[in-house]
Order: sequence, then structure tokens, then C-alpha cells
Amino acid sequence: MTGVTQGIASLDERIPFLLSQLGSYAATEFQRQMADSGVQPRTYAVLVALAARNGQSQRELAARLNIHRNVMVNLIDTLETDGLVQRRPHPDDRRAFAITLTERGSRLLPTLDRSARVLEDTVTAELSTSERDVLRSLLQRIASSAGLIPGVHPGLSGDQANC
Repeated sequence: MTGVTQGIASLDERIPFLLSQLGSYAATEFQRQMADSGVQPRTYAVLVALAARNGQSQRELAARLNIHRNVMVNLIDTLETDGLVQRRPHPDDRRAFAITLTERGSRLLPTLDRSARVLEDTVTAELSTSERDVLRSLLQRIASSAGLIPGVHPGLSGDQANC
């Protein structure tokens, strides 16, 4: 029995395991915190992208977030039904829609951002400010070397509901 316990404990020495363990915890907590707003983490990413540059086409949003265009259509449909975004004629392409945040969507973003910050503070509570900065920098380097797109979760592109 001791060998099994030591085997399991040895996982705590593996960086990929720790990243996965913390990632799973953070994703579950983030989804739980967002439940009151009715927004899923994946739709939060769309709202954040629109806040940075409102009026993008669905195609532009899909490319920026690396989300399949059919999945993006469904996400925008959901956000529009929830009154968080609206489709308007695109000023440069009459075949496309410009996706814009509604007043409700704009008002909701600060609340969602606070939830994200609370989670970050919770996860890193044992770290000093300088340790947080070092951790963030190291994780960004690892993500970059893995070819990940800054600010884009790789789970956004599929049909998983909890991404």
C-alpha cells in the first residue's frame, strides 16, 4: 500500500500534473462564480474581445479567439438572446454583421472581471506581489513556447460547454 501512496504523492512533483490540477480547480471555480450572471467562461471571452474592439464581425471574432465559425454563430446567438450583444449591419461588408455589446453587456463586464480577479487572488493568496509577477511571467513563457495564443484558451474552439 505504501508504494501506491508514494506513487500518487509523486504526482505532486510533476509540473504538468500541478498545472492540470490547478487548471481544473480554477475552471470549476470560475464557472461557479459566473453562474449567477448566466454567462459561461467561453461567452465571457467573447465579451472581453468585444470590449477591446467593439463592432467586430463574427468572422473576425472567430479568428481572434480561434473558435470555429459555426460555434461562434451559436455563441453570438446565445449572447444576443441574453441581451448582451447585438448584430448590426457591418459598415465595411454588407454580407457581415458587426457584433456590438449592448448596454447590459457593457454593465455586466466589470462584475465578470471582478469575479476573475477574486479567483486570481484566491489562487495566488499564498504568494507575494513579486512572486505573482514571476509566476505570471513564467507561465506566459511556457504558454508562448507551446505555441498558445495569448489570451485565448485552447478549449474555446470546440463544443465543450464549460470552456
